[in-house]
Amino acid sequence: MPVTGMRKNISTTVTMNGSASVTQRMMQATVEELVDIQGVGEVIARTFVDYFSDETHRDLFKRLLQEVKLQKEEGEESAQIFENMNFVITGSVEHFANRREVKEIIESRGGKVTGSVTGKTNYLINNDVKSASSKNKKAKELNVPIISESQFLEMLETGTV
Repeated sequence: MPVTGMRKNISTTVTMNGSASVTQRMMQATVEELVDIQGVGEVIARTFVDYFSDETHRDLFKRLLQEVKLQKEEGEESAQIFENMNFVITGSVEHFANRREVKEIIESRGGKVTGSVTGKTNYLINNDVKSASSKNKKAKELNVPIISESQFLEMLETGTV
């Protein structure tokens, strides 16, 4: 049974397979983590966190998971198109909920996201490719391609870098 968190134009699906790590992580989610999911506001997040703060509710949930068989979602693993690649994300995003979501997508496809542009950086993602920001200047000095969010999305859609 997949649990899907909808975010702007991208949806992230997490398959709940009853493993201890997934269920523990879910029961320990914070209000801040939950409100980052589009459609989950402060009230729902607080209610969820309060529910799982009660040991009785956690035990009930664990017993329920022992009684049901949750199937893993069928489908391919994400192609590792960004394997061994380093990205830096700067500026605002329009097609994603936040930069953290972009980071998660890059990491799920084998890439790494860092905070500063270096000689090891493969791409700087910035919607304002002509910005005079320090990161853009550094990327230009090091001949690091500066791509927009739209160009990044195209990479995802085509599976090519």
